[in-house]
Amino acid sequence: MKHIIVIISIFLILSAPVLMPCAGSIFSYKSLINNFDFSPEDIELKDDAFHGSRFKPYTEWWYFDAAFDNGYSIQIHVRVVSRYDQGMVYLRMNIYKHGVLISEKVKVNVLSEFSASLNQPLIKLNDKQIMKGYIDNTSGSFVYDVSLEIYGSSANLSFIGCTKGWKGNTLGGKWAVILPKANVTGTIINNNKEIQVNGVGYHDHNWDVTLLAGINFGWFWGKTNSDNYTITWSNIMRTRFSNNPLLVINQNYGDYINIESDEISFIAKNYRINNGMIIPTSFNIIVSNKNISLNISLEVLEIHHERLRGFVNYWRYHIRYTGSIKVDSQKETIDELQIMEFIRFR
Repeated sequence: MKHIIVIISIFLILSAPVLMPCAGSIFSYKSLINNFDFSPEDIELKDDAFHGSRFKPYTEWWYFDAAFDNGYSIQIHVRVVSRYDQGMVYLRMNIYKHGVLISEKVKVNVLSEFSASLNQPLIKLNDKQIMKGYIDNTSGSFVYDVSLEIYGSSANLSFIGCTKGWKGNTLGGKWAVILPKANVTGTIINNNKEIQVNGVGYHDHNWDVTLLAGINFGWFWGKTNSDNYTITWSNIMRTRFSNNPLLVINQNYGDYINIESDEISFIAKNYRINNGMIIPTSFNIIVSNKNISLNISLEVLEIHHERLRGFVNYWRYHIRYTGSIKVDSQKETIDELQIMEFIRFR
């Protein structure tokens, strides 16, 4: 769901006019948007293996983030962009302290230096392991070892899942949320300083993304946790003023619940100018049905903006979530710092 803006920009360069959509395909896509309703399914570990694509060119990426209890947070992704077996691999690592960007490192490698398993989550670059996912024999949890070094900054982290993953089709391609919530431990190094970290993390994987996703105005994405529940959400905007929200609730070491779009209220407010554009800086998400009540407020603490290819805008928010969730008779408080993203194509 995330980082689609980067892919759209690269596609415009690599594939035009090969993948420019015809009028018929645009019409079909608009029909899909109008009838879209997210429907997640169970995943297996092999869903996080390398997929490639029948589309030419194609893109695929793996994303991790974590918020630590010492005020640091991190975002890591590995992204493959290929056209007819020629392409690049992009590595990115952003480190924040109290929501403020303190390190942004990007590295580009040719596709021939990249290798990934088709059967399990395993990525190597120049034969050096970057990511490996496996099942813990004792707990049955998904575990991911992530090790990345880019120009002096590095992260060596272990993500231990405590929620059940899921996958589904979105208006931007295939989306697998492997770790809606994970306990994360390890070290990060910035400016030659090694920092021990412990916190809460997230991991997802996207593939089969096409240019047609850029027909949307943009979307928001985020997640938050109470003691026993994790909420992963997105709000896809077909136009500036239309909403198509989705939301999935996980229970720790339990199952997940998909919330129907018409049961979700997503409210953006407190608009301000940032990098020449008006953006919201606070939000409310409300869900109410027979068994579930969710009411959370989101207040922006810090904003990191990027403009890609000169016309696509991307904001990474650090957000304070407050509110409550009630599932059946169990009610819990939500109060935490998390990462959220806002993408605009126009």
